[in-house]
Amino acid sequence: MRARWPARRSVPATGRSPRPSSPRSPSAAETMCTTAVLLDPRLPDQTGLEAEAGAVRTVLLAERTAKDLGQWELMASAFAPDARVSVSWFQGSGADFVESARARSARGGSPSFHEIGAISVVVRENRALADTGCAVHIRGTLEDVPVDVVSRGRLCWRAERLADRWLIAGMDMIYFRDNISAVEPGAPLALPGSVHDQRPSYRHLAVLLRDMGHPVAPDLPGADRPDLIEALFSEQRHWFFS
Repeated sequence: MRARWPARRSVPATGRSPRPSSPRSPSAAETMCTTAVLLDPRLPDQTGLEAEAGAVRTVLLAERTAKDLGQWELMASAFAPDARVSVSWFQGSGADFVESARARSARGGSPSFHEIGAISVVVRENRALADTGCAVHIRGTLEDVPVDVVSRGRLCWRAERLADRWLIAGMDMIYFRDNISAVEPGAPLALPGSVHDQRPSYRHLAVLLRDMGHPVAPDLPGADRPDLIEALFSEQRHWFFS
């Protein structure tokens, strides 16, 4: 009998960002990458695969922790040779992602860090899909005012077992919303007019990263673009079952 999966509860995010402009934003369940395959008859019963799922979680958490702490060798060891990464400030190979993160850290400034929720994993033979709720915290300066930006969404991974070791084959972020606040309470915060030209699912993050020298792609999966979320899920399903 196929293992039953508990429903995820949506945790509301607070902040100052406008609501997404789409008529209906996807629910939390609809933006879990693993739900894209849970009802597919090709998915094997997950009972008895807990050890494999645990090994997948271990490498995913190790990579994110290594990124936050600047442990670049450990971070690099988590990626498969042909891994691809697509997040706000970077699209490219896993190896280039690590080197870009290392270079970004070497330039100084306040590093970003991640809050990671429980990781959902499904396994099929030597491949796995995983996802989790994620809040990315980043500090910078906007219009000469030190600010904090918190971007909320879901991290989606593909993992592959190579030579008896699970490695990250792909990592994508789905963006829900973000908020911005002055580091010093009560400090005046005047946002540039260009903030309104950005996607509502990651507009403050996009403006801050742009000012830091990291232009953000306008076509990332987000709550205001359900079509891009479904395109990502379609890609995940094709990879998982191929």
